[in-house]
Amino acid sequence: MNLEMKSVCLLFFLLTLFRTSSDGQEIREDAIHPIFGFSGRSIENRISLDMPDTEYEDLCSITGEKVGIHPGRIMINGDTLNLEEIGTRGQSTLMYKRKSLNIKLYSKATFRHGEREESLKKFYLLSLSMDKYYCRNRFAFEMMDTLGLFKLFYAFCELRINGGSEGIFLILEQPEDWALKGQKSPLILRRGYDHNIDKIKAEKGSGRNGAREYLDYYKLMYKSLKKYEGEELHQELLKYIDLDFYMRWLAFNFLIHNGDYSDEVFFYFDPHGNRFRIIPWDYDDILAASPHEGEARRNKYLGDKLIFSSEDLLDKKIASDPFLYGVYLNRLKEVLETLSPETMKQAIEHTYAELYPYYSDPEIISNAQFDCYKDACLAKLMGYLSRMHFFLSGSRTDYLDELASTPY
Repeated sequence: MNLEMKSVCLLFFLLTLFRTSSDGQEIREDAIHPIFGFSGRSIENRISLDMPDTEYEDLCSITGEKVGIHPGRIMINGDTLNLEEIGTRGQSTLMYKRKSLNIKLYSKATFRHGEREESLKKFYLLSLSMDKYYCRNRFAFEMMDTLGLFKLFYAFCELRINGGSEGIFLILEQPEDWALKGQKSPLILRRGYDHNIDKIKAEKGSGRNGAREYLDYYKLMYKSLKKYEGEELHQELLKYIDLDFYMRWLAFNFLIHNGDYSDEVFFYFDPHGNRFRIIPWDYDDILAASPHEGEARRNKYLGDKLIFSSEDLLDKKIASDPFLYGVYLNRLKEVLETLSPETMKQAIEHTYAELYPYYSDPEIISNAQFDCYKDACLAKLMGYLSRMHFFLSGSRTDYLDELASTPY
């Protein structure tokens, strides 16, 4: 099934998320797809802030502007900690009442996610204001973790300010901190549109000359796309980037129909492999009917190739070069075989189980009224996740069938 037909099927999926009966009454989606049992999970993480009422009112009302805030204290899972810095972050979510936050502590806080515990001094607190029913990022992260593509710590939490609930947030380890400290990387950068560099952060003491050496690696990777072809290009790219890793990420974005990803990725220099690797980022735009640049432009550059977006030059080259595309199709097959319907079902059930206690608290879930998807409730969440599993499982089968009939 080609991408245009899959887009039609996805549109049908989106339109039928909430069916109605013959008499116009809404049918509960959990009655249509009863794949979830009762979840006895409890809320794992709570963060509490106190601040002057006037500052809180400003924080809620300000739109499109990043600001620092000055709470009197922060309490994380019962421990009172000293703040070094806290401020709003992001772009689109700044337009909503519930703001995402960038938090830096003087000492580490301990967070829980299932059996895993993590101690962090720096972390993002994502409001998920544009993440449908708060489930897309978390579902995608587990799927990528299964593929070995995502290692950042993440966990849901409730944020409370001045004693009142601010709703569901996602704690996320900062990519820069994970790469520079955890992986001993000398440099991390965020790729922007047209492979421009939006943001750079280098290890302390590396100096400008040290950073320039690694930036040259990044630039040479893109220069090689115009200089080489075929197997020679493949060998050249392997000098600069873990290409198998990158292709598996590209394949996952195709399966999940990630609408916006060319500028949603960090490149960090891996000192062990002496080349760049990537850290995926931001999955609130999955199951998109078309990529960010639009279906017409995408089809102009990629045609029937099994890659979702044409925004980045590297992705277009992988699609247009027969040798690279053959290597990519092998990676796509590996991704599809790894993400079995049962594996996807487990990720969906885990997502539902973790969200269940937050949705079960009326005060917490009432904050959905301030977000993009204001109708969040357990029935809607269950129905959406059920249909997500149905669509992705069907897509996986279609793509495997297409690969089986494609010589590469």
